[in-house]
Amino acid sequence: MPKFIEETFGGVKRKFRLGIGELRELQDATGVGPATLVARFVALPPAAEHNKRPRPENYEHGADDPDFIADYNVYSMVRTFGGDWRVDDLRETIRLGLKGAGETDTNASVAMMKHFDRSDVTGIHEHLGLAAQIIIHAIAPDKDDPVGKAEAETTPTATPGTES
Repeated sequence: MPKFIEETFGGVKRKFRLGIGELRELQDATGVGPATLVARFVALPPAAEHNKRPRPENYEHGADDPDFIADYNVYSMVRTFGGDWRVDDLRETIRLGLKGAGETDTNASVAMMKHFDRSDVTGIHEHLGLAAQIIIHAIAPDKDDPVGKAEAETTPTATPGTES
């Protein structure tokens, strides 16, 4: 069972966890599996495939050139927004992460209405990293968790005829 992760959401440190039930619910809500969601969150959009990082030396006034600054800002924005994600990919991942960590449906929904649905307060793209972390934590093993069964403790047992 995956452990919780703690991240800030809505200015408050909260716990998130996706167990198998939440992962299945997320698949039903989004129509794709967790690995596809992560790929959507971190992939470059198709329009940015050939968008190379601007280099100051290619501009007349170097790093101070207004065209360099504008091009770099556009490049950064395209890189930040990630790939072919949908609003509900993010929303459902975070909501179900809260639910999987023990929040009631009502409390998770209220948190989403206050801190996600209000895009006038926080840009929706700012939740990309959190959504990706929640899923990655659910599907990737924790480096401190051993894989497989724990070894059984051994206690000496008396062999018949050798009791003292």
